[in-house]
Amino acid sequence: MVSRDQVPGTAYSLLGQLDEADREIRRFRALSDDTTGTAQSPDGLVEATVGLYGEVRELVLDPRVYRSPDAEALAGRIRDVINEAVQDAQKSAAEQLPALFPAGSDDPSALAFEPFLTAITDARKAGR
Repeated sequence: MVSRDQVPGTAYSLLGQLDEADREIRRFRALSDDTTGTAQSPDGLVEATVGLYGEVRELVLDPRVYRSPDAEALAGRIRDVINEAVQDAQKSAAEQLPALFPAGSDDPSALAFEPFLTAITDARKAGR
């Protein structure tokens, strides 16, 4: 049971932990706004730059892609380049904030959830 004497200190401690979690989450948000990844197809005809969550910021198609009328192959090439660019952006984010990501995680959902789960876990540990 918690005594009355402990409540103010505990409350201040929890507020401090929440402030720290808030700072880390805001840092992650700023990083996610600025982080991009770029990839190019092996033949150099398709290049994509994407944001951290896969939003396409730039897509460059060399005019030579139209030499082959295979729309399905072109679509597959574009998809593969975009997916590779997303992996590049996520790797960059993990390198910039290693404390927020589990070591060696290749799971894209870690990018969405791990920073917040880590902040919550750290706050709980500090509160014990």
